[in-house]
Amino acid sequence: MDDRDPMGSKLGSILVRAGVITPQVLEGLLAKQRRVRKRLGEIAVEDGVATETEIEEALSAQLGIPCMSLETTVIDPVVVGVISESMARDLMAIPILRVEDKLTVAMADPTNSEAIKEIRFVTGCDVEPVIARRDQIVAAIESYYGMPGTLVEAMEELNTRIGDGVGEDEQEDVLESEKLSHEAPVVKLVNLIIERAVDKNASDIHTEPEERCLRVRYRVDGVLQNAMVIPRMLKAAVTSRLKILAKINIAERRVPQDGRFSMRIKDRRFDVRVSTFPTIHGEKVVMRLLERCGSTIPLDDRGMSSDVLETFSQVLGLSHGIVLVTGPTGSGKSTTLYAALSRINTPDKNIVTLEDPVESQIRGVNQGHTNPAAGFTFAAGLRSILRQDPDVIMVGETRDVETSEIAIQAALTGHLVFTTVHTNDAISAITRLIDMGIEPFLVASSVSAILAQRLVRRVCRECCSEAGPVDIAVPDTGEVRHLDRTLKAEGCERCLKSGYRGRVGLYELVVMNDEMRRAIVEGADECTLRRQARASGYRTMLEDGLDKCAAGVTTLEEVMRVTRTVLEDELFAPSKYCS
Repeated sequence: MDDRDPMGSKLGSILVRAGVITPQVLEGLLAKQRRVRKRLGEIAVEDGVATETEIEEALSAQLGIPCMSLETTVIDPVVVGVISESMARDLMAIPILRVEDKLTVAMADPTNSEAIKEIRFVTGCDVEPVIARRDQIVAAIESYYGMPGTLVEAMEELNTRIGDGVGEDEQEDVLESEKLSHEAPVVKLVNLIIERAVDKNASDIHTEPEERCLRVRYRVDGVLQNAMVIPRMLKAAVTSRLKILAKINIAERRVPQDGRFSMRIKDRRFDVRVSTFPTIHGEKVVMRLLERCGSTIPLDDRGMSSDVLETFSQVLGLSHGIVLVTGPTGSGKSTTLYAALSRINTPDKNIVTLEDPVESQIRGVNQGHTNPAAGFTFAAGLRSILRQDPDVIMVGETRDVETSEIAIQAALTGHLVFTTVHTNDAISAITRLIDMGIEPFLVASSVSAILAQRLVRRVCRECCSEAGPVDIAVPDTGEVRHLDRTLKAEGCERCLKSGYRGRVGLYELVVMNDEMRRAIVEGADECTLRRQARASGYRTMLEDGLDKCAAGVTTLEEVMRVTRTVLEDELFAPSKYCS
């Protein structure tokens, strides 16, 4: 390395010269560092005197070292293994690229000359540091180390088995990629991807081909997170392995395909739904993880307010009618339906379900799943259920007029029917059915209640901080809601730097009464229906979210992200809706 290496400059002096902190602040940081024995940059961020971005920019400008985002960087997993996990964590550094005897290392503090010397001694390479954020280095370490049978070990074995001579042209060959997909290292690598997702409580796994790599992301608590990066030479092999598991045509790469498989992971049994989609760089694969025999969350623990829970419990006691649960994919509709069925599941009721697929098994409930290839669609299955002497019917989704009409006839002939539709809120479910071709008088006479929901992340109690009071105008009413206390998500090791852990539901419930039914038959628009529902006590998911903000369950930012009810510039002004 150049003798004029500027690593002798200390971080504190650099931050002072860059104007990020004052000399007086530096003295306080150094005094605290002697007490707590942490890195200076870490203390500065914790005390709020500097941000990680400010530290990055100051170091880059003063030392002439580039900053790098590890979230968008292709890291060679084999290169990561040149130093141990304990060394990476201790030095807060991770190797990302090796060219002959030059090793590029992402570091949170490149002024740490002792760390550079240690890496140089262990690897025998000249070290070229780049600056990366501490949280991104921690995330990379978690991705590439951190579990038995690590990704690094799998990649080393792959290199040994297939060598460096496998080019992309060979990988694109179907027979070659299929052969490689059966190799033990590829099998191990795919298993690690799925096991890591289970460890993180992910609901979905995304494998996304890019020009230079295969990027893997997990959806945790409803938000996608970068997990790992697989080298380009293994894109086709990993994708082929997943298609083989899901019994999908491995030779067909031009059209989307669907499949599924089962896997036991750490004494837990999972059903995995697989969907492929052709892109310009290869096939994207998305896997939905569904645990078999997963315990059903009781209705009382779903996060419903006392008023909504009490009213919805009364709805469950009805002998007939349709109960609609609405919301986008991944909003917890199925879990709510399972909780509702579990509550009314008694020996004197014959409960039959038709799902695609069965996501959780409930003892005492007759659960079936559709098979469109065999002609067993929702409509055909619902007709058959009506000949099974049911008391309660649950249909996974009402997606066409035929299924809707059969469900309505079932409700009108003395059955309690649960089903889902995809709409933004409870009121729009009514107009959705009418737009599908159902006569308004049938909607009015058959629908008993509509529950709309979303899932928001719970703020992490270990690292959240107080935020100031805020006033928010509630749409539809113009009411200004004052929140004395709100919380801000910060991020810590326990919540993987996200600031959130777990999720809770936001709900709005509409129960039909004579006035609502009359308005539907008369062809009222959504604004009129919403005003009528408000007269009966209806409250929106946004209002439910504000209640949860006030109770310290989640943050205002999270509620706004999930509800997206109004434009940002309308939140702090009287509502213009439904005037």
